[in-house]
Amino acid sequence: MLALALVFVLLPGMAAVAADKAMPKAAPGNIADRWVLWPKAGQEKEFEAAVKQHAAWRKNAGEPFTWVTYQPIVGTDLTYYVIRSDDHQWKDFDAEEAWETKAKANDAYEQQVGVHVARVEHFFEETDAEHSQWIDSKNIKDYKYFGVYSRRLKGGSRGEMAAALAKIQKGITDEKWPYHYRLAWLIGGADRLRIVIPMKSYADMADPDPPLRKVLAKSLGSEESADATLKQFSSSFEDYDYTVYAIRPDLSTQR
Repeated sequence: MLALALVFVLLPGMAAVAADKAMPKAAPGNIADRWVLWPKAGQEKEFEAAVKQHAAWRKNAGEPFTWVTYQPIVGTDLTYYVIRSDDHQWKDFDAEEAWETKAKANDAYEQQVGVHVARVEHFFEETDAEHSQWIDSKNIKDYKYFGVYSRRLKGGSRGEMAAALAKIQKGITDEKWPYHYRLAWLIGGADRLRIVIPMKSYADMADPDPPLRKVLAKSLGSEESADATLKQFSSSFEDYDYTVYAIRPDLSTQR
């Protein structure tokens, strides 16, 4: 999601402002910052209240990043929260770090939120834009749920996976498959691919029509070729996990 740029028009600087307006907007980056927090048992309400307080503090303190919070609604562990900031270039993290130091953001976090947290995990995530068909930033607010497939890549299987993925993406592009999805690689821990499917409602959780297998069969010329390609892709991974997250605007600094 893209941060909104605020333009202040002052009469003495009209020419400079006009020039700034004419400049093209910087393209979004493909790096996300992703934090996973588990509240202490029995302190879930206090944790949420603290996150709301801290989100307001960060906005008022002029933080460069904006954050969106998600909560799992299916799976074996529903006790954690994912807080992430998207669309960054690596250099953006230097500006964020400088702001954190100046604003003493880590101290504020520990005082407001950290006292209610039992466990923390931190990752970066790099979107594979070439093999994604994501939502336009102006429409992201229409989506309430996000299905996330998580797969751990087998050692030495990246080439096989990439070859299959190229065929799948070509089929999706050739047949103009209308569904949105994002592929991203987790940075930190295992070499894991995450496939994210945005959904506006529970109705969107139904299987796609036409299914991917049919789309790929048309592109590759046969169902056998489609099955072989899908098997080549799936067999490149060691495990499989799926979770649906609901967005929590009330615990976010954006949306």
